[in-house]
Amino acid sequence: MNKDKTGVQLNQGHTSTDDYITRTYVLPLLKDEKMRNKLIEEHRACPVGKAAQPHKGQPMVEHSKELQIVLDKLRRQPMHIKKYVTVCKKDFEDYRIGIVTGVRGQPVKILEESFSSEEACEHAIFLKRVVDLLERYAE
Repeated sequence: MNKDKTGVQLNQGHTSTDDYITRTYVLPLLKDEKMRNKLIEEHRACPVGKAAQPHKGQPMVEHSKELQIVLDKLRRQPMHIKKYVTVCKKDFEDYRIGIVTGVRGQPVKILEESFSSEEACEHAIFLKRVVDLLERYAE
């Protein structure tokens, strides 16, 4: 059936560009064990970043350029390929990882593992996304 669809309908332009960006800029960061561990630790310390609070004199916490490159890639993950989301079961107590199907109206599959903070859940999602990406591009 796909052979009847055009490149535009199959979104080939975006897919090819995204694949090039992944292979050229993202994978070298993640395949280097030392860099990958550095990025994981940086993300663990500040999973969601923090906005500046000028009235309190606190600067914005930004992720490094390298971590931002990886995060941008991970956030572009198509909905139909194991897209992870944070699900709050109970405020400030129980956060879970959900997996969306990519089909409107279908429920999110909620994993059993519970996290005590949104940040811990976000970091766990980051780790899952990194592993999935490395597996998808394993050569």
